Amino acid sequence: MIITSSTSRYPYQQDRKSASWEDFKGQVRRVDRDSLLIQCAAASAAITRDVDREDSLSKLGLNPWNIADVARTSLAWGSFRRPQADNKALLRLCNMNVHLTDEELRSSPDRTDAFAKTLTRMYFEQFPGQRNIFPSLSRTILLFGSMNEHPSGFSPEQMTAGWFEEIANGLTLDDYVGSVFVISVCAHSNNGTFSLEWLTGEAFQRLEEVLSLSALRQTFTEQLVTSVAEFKRVNRQFQDHVTSAQKKFAFNPLADRPFIEGVTDDPIAPWCQAIIAKALPPAIYFLGLQALGEGFARDLGHVFQHYVGRHLELISGDCSSKSEVSYIFKKNRIDSCDWFLDLPGLLVLIECKARQPIEALRVGRDSWLDSVTGSIGKGIRQLNRSQQNIEAIAAINPEINPSKPRVGLVITLEAFYVDQNWPMRAQLPDADFPVGVLSIEELESLVTLSGDELADILTKSAHESVDGVLLMTPALKAAAGRENTLLASTWDSIGLFNRIDALQNQGEAT
Repeated sequence: MIITSSTSRYPYQQDRKSASWEDFKGQVRRVDRDSLLIQCAAASAAITRDVDREDSLSKLGLNPWNIADVARTSLAWGSFRRPQADNKALLRLCNMNVHLTDEELRSSPDRTDAFAKTLTRMYFEQFPGQRNIFPSLSRTILLFGSMNEHPSGFSPEQMTAGWFEEIANGLTLDDYVGSVFVISVCAHSNNGTFSLEWLTGEAFQRLEEVLSLSALRQTFTEQLVTSVAEFKRVNRQFQDHVTSAQKKFAFNPLADRPFIEGVTDDPIAPWCQAIIAKALPPAIYFLGLQALGEGFARDLGHVFQHYVGRHLELISGDCSSKSEVSYIFKKNRIDSCDWFLDLPGLLVLIECKARQPIEALRVGRDSWLDSVTGSIGKGIRQLNRSQQNIEAIAAINPEINPSKPRVGLVITLEAFYVDQNWPMRAQLPDADFPVGVLSIEELESLVTLSGDELADILTKSAHESVDGVLLMTPALKAAAGRENTLLASTWDSIGLFNRIDALQNQGEAT
């Protein structure tokens, strides 16, 4: 992953190094709103559409995350001016926006705390936009859609059959994901615009056998589009009550409703990357949580744990996985960690955490560490307990070999970027043995290694670990470029995805 900082040499930056958010807002207000939004949409579409051009745009200072904030600020505070905005105006504002990252560093008396918060904000602003979309869509189907599996004997509180249809007015999860995918492809091919009138065209008619066009209409109108006035109302809820340094990083309502009506003849998405993100697991998680409450989050914890087990089974060669064990220790019944991965010469203890990064963490409020300590920190403590009680656990399940050297993994549903962020890791509990932290996306890569390969790399990393921190970079580098068969087969099973791929290859993208 690549991170962009304000130390980059961008054009137009020389007089922006001490800019505040209010300064940035004032500059945005001097630019015509609608023409600036059109420039944002076209640039963000080009970044995804033209891979060869993406690097050159990034070097200029045009990235999805700063385009997104320029668009948000223009929607929330912009006005109508002349002359209209051009690409130079967008470039100037994006470069100015980059330097807002350092605002708290420049003013805070506690520079260590300010640096930790600034680093965390940058990671959560930039890294989610660099994820690989196709595995993420497959993950959505595997966790929530037609390829979903529940663990044996599981009785869900909220994730019962038809739960998504219930909260989405009859839409199936697969139809919803397919609709978002098609709308995203269309918008990227049309400079960020989309019109339901296009559905009567020949290209869409050829998709009808693999996607319900009525579902697409419903997805667009109910889940993806909003008005300028409604955008402003929602944005105030997130930006009005945070400090100047936090405003740039507050939740952007374009992430929930990417399309805006009334700016151009057709609805426009000023931040095109936000469209497909509506079909990825974090968006589905928050849809479910908002509609069904904490019972949904508890259910997802069980489903996620099972999902991790499905991936552990992909590791080839001499290895096996065993699920959690309930055991007695000092007259108390205790649940072990979620999984034990038995590798040649190594036992891996695994704890799964489905909790998502919360707004306070992404924005860098005083309570920024609460979600980290409540999920990853708890996971480390649970691994420590299973490590300490391994003999009692093995007495219940003799297939678990307590004589092997051990390492631990905390697997999160969404990335917390702990290994890249040493100030955050320093705030977590100490591990009694080498423990690494991985997102599920990283685990999906890791399981493409054989049991022997994984054991060798993790054993070496354990010997090099300091203060219980197991760095995962060597293992992830070894797995880079390999195909996860579960994700690949899920993608191939969705007829819509294959049809879109074929159309694009023929130069007939809708």
